[in-house]
This record gives sequence, structure tokens and C-alpha cells, in this order.
Amino acid sequence: MPYQMKNGKWRAVRMINGKRKTCLCATKAEAKKWEAEQTENLWEPKELIPTASVLEFLTAYMDSQKGKVCKLNFQEKQLAFKRALCVIKPETPVDQVTMAQAEQVMRYVARLVSGYAANKTRKDLSAAWTWGKRLYGLTVNPWRETQKMSANEKPRYVPPEADFWKVYDFCQDPVDKTMLLFFLHTGARRDEVFRLTWNDVDFERQQVRLGTRKTATGGMEYAWIPLTSELKDALILLKEQSQNILVFGNRCTNKKYVKRGKWIQRLCTRAGVNPFGFHAIRHLTATILAHSGMSLPSIQAILRHHNPTTTARYIQSLGVQSGELDAVFSSKKRGAKMVNFGPKLRRAE
Repeated sequence: MPYQMKNGKWRAVRMINGKRKTCLCATKAEAKKWEAEQTENLWEPKELIPTASVLEFLTAYMDSQKGKVCKLNFQEKQLAFKRALCVIKPETPVDQVTMAQAEQVMRYVARLVSGYAANKTRKDLSAAWTWGKRLYGLTVNPWRETQKMSANEKPRYVPPEADFWKVYDFCQDPVDKTMLLFFLHTGARRDEVFRLTWNDVDFERQQVRLGTRKTATGGMEYAWIPLTSELKDALILLKEQSQNILVFGNRCTNKKYVKRGKWIQRLCTRAGVNPFGFHAIRHLTATILAHSGMSLPSIQAILRHHNPTTTARYIQSLGVQSGELDAVFSSKKRGAKMVNFGPKLRRAE
């Protein structure tokens, strides 16, 4: 029971398992309330979060990322952490890394490679520290507080639309022609196209579901986007002769393609145009849509960007209809012919 002190305040007293605790309160009611709130669980010593070294912390983080991010992103993170450990001693407690050390890492990478590489290192380390908030009790993210380095990023080569159609027309395999058309008409990423299954294609609603792991958590996120009429017709013809669950699977192994970078490079060379990759087609799609006068929100929805500067978050409901895409990519504008599959599909190179 609480008792009153000479100074007029009330002393609350609680005894649990032979342990005695007291609390000085302004009123008797507050003292009684404090005594009632005390429990055995509340008095148990709190489990301390183990203090890990920077090396142990980064190793644990990389283990958590296995299977969540693509191989290229995983290797990028590994390289960023190796560079950071050239400046910060591996045995340094992770909760004692300062902003000054973070800036030293940034300057080191900028001198070693470039300001652009330093900014990518900052991004990867900031993501690791954000991940460690709950498990390691990190309250400060020194990487987020550091300023980005000035960087002159080399602009990505985006082929002229005419060069894409030269490659498309030069390609003789009907499946590969459909795949190139899919890249252009959807603005999809390479892995999204390679993992696409027929279950992801909804012919009735004329839409396709694309999934990516380029998210903050590394989990798979999906979004439905419209199919153009030309692409829909090409996919219908492809499905009639396909025996693979994958839409654009490797016909030699029936498995998912991994890169196919050399294939498209060879195709560009044979067509007599400057070589470009699959992601350059995504940029070309955005360029064509912008030049057509399509609104920025609609373009962001098609490319599944949350805003113009990031590809990590997706817009769940699209503000664009398939008719808008048909107006931009209609084959009538260039006199293209329907993809001819012939009696039998040919194997890809």
C-alpha cells in the first residue's frame, strides 16, 4: 500500500518474488495505479540485443537477401560492402559506425571508381542499416544522413525506333519476334518477360500480369497491364503451338532464360544497327509514349514506377486503357505484318 511522505508526495511500494521497488507519485491515486500496473513479466530483465561487428552484420544481411534479389543486385551489394570494409574495420561494432566514417567510405569509392559508384554504395549500405533496425536495434542510419556525391552518370543508349524495327524485321524466328514485340508494347523488364507463364496472360480482359522483385523488401510484387491488340493476337497464335508453361521459355530445355544478352547483341549486329539490350527497349517504350503525348501518370503506370525516379514501388491500379496503347503502337502506322508462325515453331539460337 502507498504511504504519504513528509513532503506531501506518496510513495508506492510493490514486492514481487522477494524484490522490492518503489515509485514517488504526486497523489495517492497515482501511487495505487503504479502498484497495480507492476507485474512479474515487467520486472524480468530485458534481453539485450547482441552487439555485432560490421562484418557479422553485413554477412547476416547478405544471407537474408539470398533468393530475394536478382543475382546482379546481389553481386552489386557484395561489391559495395567489400569497398566499405576497406575503410571501416570489420570488427567495429555496427552501432558505432559514424556519419564521418560513412563519408570516408563515400570519398574512397568516388576516388576509386566514380561518384556514381559511391552513390550506389551509399544506397546499398543504407538499405542494410534500415534492415538492421529491428534485429540489431540500430537507431541511426549514418548512410542516409550523408550527402550524395556529384556524379556524371553515363547516359544509357536508347536506340532509335527505326533501329528496333530493323532488328524486329531481321529476326526470322516467330517466337523471338513476339518476344521483341512484347518488350516494346509492355515496357517490361527482362526477368519479367522470361518468367512469364500462360497463367499470367488474360486474353479475355486483354491484360498481362508482370511480377518483379525490385522492391524494398525483395518480395515479389505483381501488376496487371493492358495488352495491345497486335500483341494479343500474336500471343494467341503463339499459345496455339506452345507446349511450355512459360510463354517465352527456352525451347531446347523448356526452362527459363537467364540473360540472352549475346543473342540480342548478335541480332543487332546482323541487322546493321548499334547494339542495344532488353532494358534499352524499356527506355525506348517510355520515349515513344512520351513523344505520343501520353500523360506522365499513364506512362508511370505502364512502366510500374511509383514516381519518375524509382522502380522499387508499383502502382496497383492502372490509369491507362489498352486503347491508349493501341493508338501508340498500332502496326498500321508502320505497315507491319502479323507475326507468321508457320506450321511449326523453330528453335531459338
